[in-house]
Parts: sequence; C-alpha cells; structure tokens
Amino acid sequence: MIRRIAVVLAALAMGAWVAVADEGHNHVEGDGHEHAHDHAAKHGGIVEHTDHHHYELVAKGGTLEVYVTHENGEAEDTSAAKATATVLADGKTAQVTLTPAGGNALKGTGSFNAGKGTTIVLSLTMPDHEPEQVRFKLD
Repeated sequence: MIRRIAVVLAALAMGAWVAVADEGHNHVEGDGHEHAHDHAAKHGGIVEHTDHHHYELVAKGGTLEVYVTHENGEAEDTSAAKATATVLADGKTAQVTLTPAGGNALKGTGSFNAGKGTTIVLSLTMPDHEPEQVRFKLD
C-alpha cells in the first residue's frame, strides 16, 4: 500500500515538473502548438497568447502599444484590425481604441496611468480571424 502511494506521488511530482518546464512554451505535439518558437518580448513589454496569435503589450503612462505575431512567429499585418482595450487602473476603468500603427503594431492612448497592478483586457478582430480576447496584468 505504501509503495503504491509512493508511486502515485512520484507520478504527480513528475507531472507537475513537466507542467512547470513547459512554461517556456517550447510546444509539444498535442497542445495545439506543434512547433517551437521564441515568445520573448521584443519591445520591452509582456507577452500573452491565444490559439492563433501572440500579443506583446507595452504600457507606459496613458499609452498602450500592442504587437501582434502569428502563432508561427511571423509579424501579423494589423492594418485592417479593429481593437479595443479595457484598462483597470487606480480603481477606475478606461476604454481605449487601438488603431493600426504600422506593421504589426496597434496603438492607443487614454486617461489612465498604466502601472503596477493594472489589468488590461484586449479585444481584437482581424480579417479572416475569429475575434480574440486576451488579458494582461502589469506587475
């Protein structure tokens, strides 16, 4: 009985280790991403992803910049994108419209101060794609 419990605990520990090791997102077959690529922030922001895109958010003061990359790592043309952000900062909520800013960038400004503890919910619709939503938390 004790041996069986030890085996189960070892298996659970191994599963937890694998889950933590995958945080770098070197994707393996079966998780929806069957390729490995760089998820590092290239513009000094923070990166979140959905099934089809990777989003890098750069938030400074009252300005938001979002860089959109396809799941294969290539920059996504945002010239026809429609995007908004809901910013929760300092106990207030602000709605920001993001507009194309060239290449794979979107930019918007508002009356908020994006600092530690700010939550930003990005909603984006691009031609030939389902609408996507991603949440960022600034630390």
